[in-house]
Amino acid sequence: MKYLMMCLYVAFILSKSHERDFITYHQEYNHIENLIVDENFEEAEFELNKLLNSYRPPFAKDYVIAAEICLLNNNKGKAIDWIKESMRHGVKIDCLKSIGIFEEKLTYFHWKKLEKDYQNLRKEYQSKISIGASKLFHRNYQKEQLSKMERNYKGIVYSNFYKIKEFADYKTYPGENLIGIDDSNDAQNIDDCEFDNSKVTVTLLHMDFPVNRIQEKKLIEAIENGSLHPREFAIIYTFQKSRISKLYKTNGKLKSLESDYNFQFPYEKRKGDSVKVNQDRSKFGICSLETDKKKTEVEKKYKLKLNFGYR
Repeated sequence: MKYLMMCLYVAFILSKSHERDFITYHQEYNHIENLIVDENFEEAEFELNKLLNSYRPPFAKDYVIAAEICLLNNNKGKAIDWIKESMRHGVKIDCLKSIGIFEEKLTYFHWKKLEKDYQNLRKEYQSKISIGASKLFHRNYQKEQLSKMERNYKGIVYSNFYKIKEFADYKTYPGENLIGIDDSNDAQNIDDCEFDNSKVTVTLLHMDFPVNRIQEKKLIEAIENGSLHPREFAIIYTFQKSRISKLYKTNGKLKSLESDYNFQFPYEKRKGDSVKVNQDRSKFGICSLETDKKKTEVEKKYKLKLNFGYR
């Protein structure tokens, strides 16, 4: 409970700086993704700089992508600014060094300067999130991963889930804005470099009927206030719709989803009409199937990383 009360306070402070609708943010970001895959990098940089400065989103990956696009345009000064901003959102310097365009275009002296600034930027990041709640969810994730083949697995998933639900019920969904991105220092079986919140999302993938139990309306509200990334919602929704978790085998209750979205995410059993899929994606601010496919091609061509986490 002490973590929850602390997070309610943090969420109140955050709400003052993030009062805009983040579904609109993601829809505008989709337009920029279209510019990127069409290789219109100068306009993409201009629009991305404007969008990030306007919203200051909690999503670390967006600042990393902004830095990449600036480097494509040989705007190293602005790229460094966005790299530093990504570090203020929890990105570790070793993860940046593994991205091709950073490795290619940043010199030894750039990295030395960033390494010098890193510790202070890391402290800024840690001051903005609830460290206690972050460690709690990392610990729960680790426990869940280690129990996959054990008899108590279901109980652990349920316990982890109801902690997430407790936060969501108070409109403080434990997203990146509240508990930061994944950190292998707190959960050894987690990936630092996806800049994600899988420590929470994975439990919702393992849980049976998570969308019903939390309520779809509350999850959509979490997208709107910047706590939940729409791609994370889409994969959680798809896992329930397709009943991927083995816990469905132990729960005979049939619960229907309120809606009928088809995002064509991994494990979607029904491919669906591409027009309908793109409409459903656009509703939440997820780019089209065609843009997703092109992103992979552009990544290879320019040594970029555009896909993170649950993509």
